[in-house]
Amino acid sequence: MSTDNAFPFTHSRLEALKPPKTGRDSYRDAKVAGLTFVITANASKSFYFYKRIDGKPTRIRIGSFPDTSIDDARKEAQKYNGEIAKGENPHQAKRTKNNAATLEELFNYWLDSYAKAHKKTWQEDIRVFQKYCGSIKNKQLPTLTKADIVKWHQSIGKKNGHYQANRAFQLVRSLFRVGDEIGYTGANPCLNVRLFQEQSRERFLMPDELKLFYDAVMEEPPLWRDLLFVLLFTGQRKRNVCQMRWEELDLSRGLWFVAGETMKNGSPLVVVLSTNALAILNERFSASDKNADWVFPSERGAGAVVDPKKAWERIRERSGLEDVRMHDLRRTLGSWQALGGTSLQIIGKSLGHKSMKATEIYARLTTDPVRESVEKATQEMAAHWTEPAEVPENAEIIDV
Repeated sequence: MSTDNAFPFTHSRLEALKPPKTGRDSYRDAKVAGLTFVITANASKSFYFYKRIDGKPTRIRIGSFPDTSIDDARKEAQKYNGEIAKGENPHQAKRTKNNAATLEELFNYWLDSYAKAHKKTWQEDIRVFQKYCGSIKNKQLPTLTKADIVKWHQSIGKKNGHYQANRAFQLVRSLFRVGDEIGYTGANPCLNVRLFQEQSRERFLMPDELKLFYDAVMEEPPLWRDLLFVLLFTGQRKRNVCQMRWEELDLSRGLWFVAGETMKNGSPLVVVLSTNALAILNERFSASDKNADWVFPSERGAGAVVDPKKAWERIRERSGLEDVRMHDLRRTLGSWQALGGTSLQIIGKSLGHKSMKATEIYARLTTDPVRESVEKATQEMAAHWTEPAEVPENAEIIDV
């Protein structure tokens, strides 16, 4: 931490700090020794006390900003400085006190210190914890046994299915890996607990289901209707479509340039846009504010939409397609490409399975076969809005 990062903390100055592109940035308070301010790539802001104690670098979390005021953070840091001056170790005292921390407290620590800084899916972790960990979240860490975890895991499996049970279990297991950082010194109760065996999903929209899906989507407001059709016609992940920016689109050439930092595999992707996708995007562009950033702006204020979850539930109820997930739209495009005889290499390229490090010129030279495949598949799907057909016997499901 360089001296360039030291300044007297004020609310306005801390509020104005911009998050780094990756990892975290730290700043020192020029008024109270040891008080630091940390901001992560996901804009999480927190106060910490950082100092060498007995020759070892030690960091103690004080609280989140702005919930914790600068004055309160300074008082806490001054208290720690006083304890150190007396020969005491405030970090060890805090560890001892937190030996009785609950699972929920461990989750909050893990979320703030690790997940928000390093995981793009941390909001999904919050959802999983809130939905499935209610029966154990208030248990103190030393009291959680392997038997408790097995019983909890089995209960979720019976009620919500093996897939959800395993995801919740894997989340809790990861929490205990940082338990020692808040004073928990016991064993991880998730060790040697067997996961449920999962069957890979083999689901995509069949010819007769496409008409049901289309009719249900058409009852939605334009924002959700357009977003869900773009999901289907591009085969891209929900997060990327929700956060699509106008600056990423070249509508004249029918290309969407997705930045690598937003992709699951970290590599940039050039997505070819079929006629159906372009029709939707051109219409939205014509009706949009020309200074707008987002193709699908949030209805609640600044930023992009987060998740069409409620719209999707309405669509599933209207259509009767209760077992279809939003991610199955991605699998649907890949499967219909396969039905048209497209090679797996081209399908993988169109869905972004492989890293693309090429320049725009390279993309222009190599997108023709991809465009032809996507165009054919989306036209075939759209044809079934009005005329359901039989599933070809050679139907091959593409698991993505």
